[in-house]
Amino acid sequence: MKITCPKCNAGGSIPDHEIPEAGRYISCPHCHEGFTITRPRSGSDVYLVDTCPACSFSTFGEETFSTCPKCNISIKSYVERQRQEQRLKLSQAQPVRNQGSAEAALPQPAASTAAASDAAPVADFIESLHPVNLIGMGVAAAALIILGIGLWGVIGFDGAKIQALLMEEREDKVSGLSVFLHHGLQHWVLLLYGVIALAVSLLFMKRRKTGLKAMSLLLRTTIVIVPLSYVIGFINWVLAPISHTISGYLIEIFNIIFMGALAGAPLYLLERYLHERKITSVVNR
Repeated sequence: MKITCPKCNAGGSIPDHEIPEAGRYISCPHCHEGFTITRPRSGSDVYLVDTCPACSFSTFGEETFSTCPKCNISIKSYVERQRQEQRLKLSQAQPVRNQGSAEAALPQPAASTAAASDAAPVADFIESLHPVNLIGMGVAAAALIILGIGLWGVIGFDGAKIQALLMEEREDKVSGLSVFLHHGLQHWVLLLYGVIALAVSLLFMKRRKTGLKAMSLLLRTTIVIVPLSYVIGFINWVLAPISHTISGYLIEIFNIIFMGALAGAPLYLLERYLHERKITSVVNR
């Protein structure tokens, strides 16, 4: 299949079998613009649909499929089975009418419908274990924890009390602004970060292109923020009117490197995983 970048018109090709039914999200190697490509639709294939007749799953877009990605039912087999059951019902009802039977013909149970109903809960459970949902729920849980810590800090922050304690320890005057910047601002940052992370996780679980980009940006920002916060703490420690030792400097520097690597390594791997086909193939426009 030939593809063309919608931004810079760079051309290329990709095998049709590498494009999932729901489409594939790729980035242009020239201008790095991201866009979704879909498998070309055959005009003679009448079994490509955008809504599953068994479980009512819908792509809500131009993407079509011949096998439902939710309940894994083949659309062709399902339709043909429905037609066969309908013909069977008509053939069974015909002798009853000819014999003039007074008993009404009872409707035969639709095996495919029952199978689809039985498969729906299993399909829903499997769908809930999709990496998009797992990543989104994990980020949402972390966001709620961070939001709670920030909210608790904002509520419990007493600038006047902290200012009085600092002025007892120091001879120089400590301003209220300095107290807020060194002791209160971090709580508001955590609160704001938690709200943003929660909003990004919910947008990501909607499987939209903007949600994928926002999640990637959130992870990259976090990779930078974690060591940066420790660097700021190190600077405040250096500027504090207390004695400093060489071992203290080494411990603080090691702490920055260790915590940066501890948080940055898994977040970097997770950000790279967002570009895998299993994630990008289910992202809508």
